[in-house]
Amino acid sequence: MDSYTNERETNLAAALASSSAFKSKPVKWVGVRESTYELCYNSACHSVSTGDVDAAEQKLEKATELCKKEFEDDEVETKSELAPINVMKGLCLQKRGNTKEALELYNTVLKDKSGDNQTLAAAANNIICINKDQNMFDSKKKLKIATTDTVRAKLAASQTNSIDFNSCLLSFYTNQLEQFKKKSLQLQGAGSPLAPLLLATSLVRDKKFEDALTALQVGNSQDEVVQLSIAELMKKTGSFCDSADALKKVQSMSNKPGAISLMASLTLLGAGPAAAADYLDGALEDLRNSGDYTTEQLTGWALQVAKFNLAQDMPEKAAQNLENLLARDPANIKALALLIRSYSLFDAPRAHEVALRLPEIDIPSDIDLEQLEIGVGVTSGRGLRKVIQPEEEKINEANRRFETKEKKRKKKKGKLPKELVEGGPDPERWIPRQERSYYRRKKRNRNEAIGKGSQGLSSVNKAAEAALDMSDKPKKVVEEESKPSKPNPTPPPQPKQQSSKPKSKGKKKGKGKW
Repeated sequence: MDSYTNERETNLAAALASSSAFKSKPVKWVGVRESTYELCYNSACHSVSTGDVDAAEQKLEKATELCKKEFEDDEVETKSELAPINVMKGLCLQKRGNTKEALELYNTVLKDKSGDNQTLAAAANNIICINKDQNMFDSKKKLKIATTDTVRAKLAASQTNSIDFNSCLLSFYTNQLEQFKKKSLQLQGAGSPLAPLLLATSLVRDKKFEDALTALQVGNSQDEVVQLSIAELMKKTGSFCDSADALKKVQSMSNKPGAISLMASLTLLGAGPAAAADYLDGALEDLRNSGDYTTEQLTGWALQVAKFNLAQDMPEKAAQNLENLLARDPANIKALALLIRSYSLFDAPRAHEVALRLPEIDIPSDIDLEQLEIGVGVTSGRGLRKVIQPEEEKINEANRRFETKEKKRKKKKGKLPKELVEGGPDPERWIPRQERSYYRRKKRNRNEAIGKGSQGLSSVNKAAEAALDMSDKPKKVVEEESKPSKPNPTPPPQPKQQSSKPKSKGKKKGKGKW
């Protein structure tokens, strides 16, 4: 070891970390010491590229402590060296979904302007990713930091492609369609694998799914994001089998149980149950040969495949799958029960033969079989308690019910109305309320008696009718009433008194003026 050992190891670690970050397959990490903050930082970058975020966070914390210890006397140099470490910490938080704390770290680095141009560009681009289609004004400001010529000259090709891609998406979100098309064509000319996605995005926005699918297939890109987009568009257009074939090209999903279930569903919709069953058999065999899963997991998936075949009315296929499973695991009772059920649907004698392979059940002596048979079919807890009751409890319960029947209930007096008169019911209860003898009108209605009541028949109207009826009166009374009565003398008119005040003269009308 000499004085340049740390520098050589730092450069080696940086080369390994960059090659793992910018290539499709990560490079194996060589046993490099982590004695300095630079070595810890490069090792953390390699861990992030391989997906080990926990290890990366631990190494970054160690790098922070070593950096503060080395530059404890120089605050400016400490901030400058901590800037890339803080940006990498923000990336780890962003991968975990903790975008709030990641934004705080990125904004702190940009506010202090302590790092180099590449570090500031990475922080600005990550902020644009977090903002997405929100806070467009802030994203435009951050984009200017990441797209200067001096910055782009020092960035890797994959970094510039991601920045250009985000810039194109920003134009799309702000409805600058001309700039969006121009930038997407530039990306396509630069050979970016994500360029077809941009053109397809604009076509999908206009609901031109067929044209978007054509745009994605022209590039013949093997990128996983492009293949997933092709699969989604094919599903939208109704090409379910083609969608399943596109998903099979995604290598990272080919041996995942969830992806296998999705591809089986698409095959079922496009080609029918038989093709889906054949695909599941092949996928199950690939899972078994991969060696990534335990025997218990493979057994559970094999049982699910058999249940799928039974649900699709293919008992022969289910029986074949279960026979293969029992050949590997003869003691599996669930598989044996499903096999009996499968054979019972198309081969009853064979189902009886397989049923003989079921193990005998040792029944404990304290279980009453007759009581269990009585309880079959009882679903509610109340009914179950009634069945399990002993004979003595049943007799006691019957006696209690008989005693309760013999007891006579006391007759309760009926409740009378509150306004009931002591002498009995009101004799005028059938007469309208306004015509009853005890009715008193309100003050405002006393002078409005005539014309009131049911069809104008009231006590006041009857009195007026009796006074005008001459049929029941004697002749003398009629003659007296028919004689003209003497007119009452009217007093002479009195002279009007004039007031002593002179009348006020009215104003003279002046000449009209315009």
